[in-house]
Amino acid sequence: MAGKVRVGLVGGGAESFMGPIHLAAIEQSGEVEVVCGALASTRHGAFTAGRQLGIPTSRSYGIYRDMFRREVVLPEYERMEFASVIAPNGMHYPISMSAADAGFPLLCEKPFACSLPEALNLARKLQERSLLHGVAFTFGGYPMLLCAQKLIQTDRTIGNVRRVITTSLVGWMAQRLETAGNKQALWRTDQRRCGPVGCLMDLGLECFHLTEWLTGLHVSEICADLKTNVAGRILDDDASVLVRFEEGGRGTFICSQVAAGYQEGVTIEVYGEKGSVRWSQSAPDRLVLRDLSLAEEVYTGGLPAAERGPQAQQPYGDNDAYIAALAETYRSFAAHVRNPGVADANPAFANIEQGLRSIAFIDAAIRNVTALGEGLPHLKWTPFVLPPVPEL
Repeated sequence: MAGKVRVGLVGGGAESFMGPIHLAAIEQSGEVEVVCGALASTRHGAFTAGRQLGIPTSRSYGIYRDMFRREVVLPEYERMEFASVIAPNGMHYPISMSAADAGFPLLCEKPFACSLPEALNLARKLQERSLLHGVAFTFGGYPMLLCAQKLIQTDRTIGNVRRVITTSLVGWMAQRLETAGNKQALWRTDQRRCGPVGCLMDLGLECFHLTEWLTGLHVSEICADLKTNVAGRILDDDASVLVRFEEGGRGTFICSQVAAGYQEGVTIEVYGEKGSVRWSQSAPDRLVLRDLSLAEEVYTGGLPAAERGPQAQQPYGDNDAYIAALAETYRSFAAHVRNPGVADANPAFANIEQGLRSIAFIDAAIRNVTALGEGLPHLKWTPFVLPPVPEL
């Protein structure tokens, strides 16, 4: 690349959890630099955060619409080449639409959108304008997951997949932190900022995407159970989902924000007719392959598992391995921005279709839970259907 790829940030200011993680990943990538930003939900906060990051006053914007409107008229060699969204879930759709209107590629934290109508409208806009859009699922940045993907899909080492168990267990929200000044818990329990579901959107989305991406299987039916454990909390903080795959296998997703004593990130176990593989985000440099004789082969390499700080009262992600995987996500997206015709065929970010599928999964789970709540047991299994993207 001729010089670093220029990025503008939306969100990620002083009170953000993911902001420092993204900044560390951008620096570690070695190929991306921050040139502008709209870093907070208030103008004062945005300008203050911009000064702290050393962003020139002329490139620090009070609101994201100003950033897109003013950046697009700058000379091509100067303006940002893509935007990165680190804002809470409820802002992903309006920011993505605004970026698309201005013609900027966008790398967005999950989720792609908060509802299926939003996701379909965004996909239509992006396809209409032939714009690059990525969702920052970081799994493609873990070397041992790429190794597992090759073993499962290319080498077919474990044969046809029969069972997948994917879990994401953290306990940082086991108490009602949202009323105790914890801003990360506050927006994750607010329907307007998080979306129609809580734990399922925060953690279940990752279980779904990792499973389909790693195995190449496609969810066809869903049976979901969502529960709110902490008194006074509105959105779910614990979820279990049974899935059936088009290809015939079965899957179980278990995710919880109230698994007291746990901070494991995502773990996946894939069982085939000839063997199994297991990988955990808490030990990302280790992949275990077992065969029918119980013989075990351990693949190692890639990312360290060293933690960067205390994790008890915050979401998973503030550790060296996650930052390294996110850095690879930025490198991959930057390569697609600069050289779309020659970029890698297996990018380290989720594309538009994968982002849309993840929201269709959330929609199917909500419809399933609603049907059961209305006493319709014949709808125990809800079909997973990806609606066509609407045309103009």
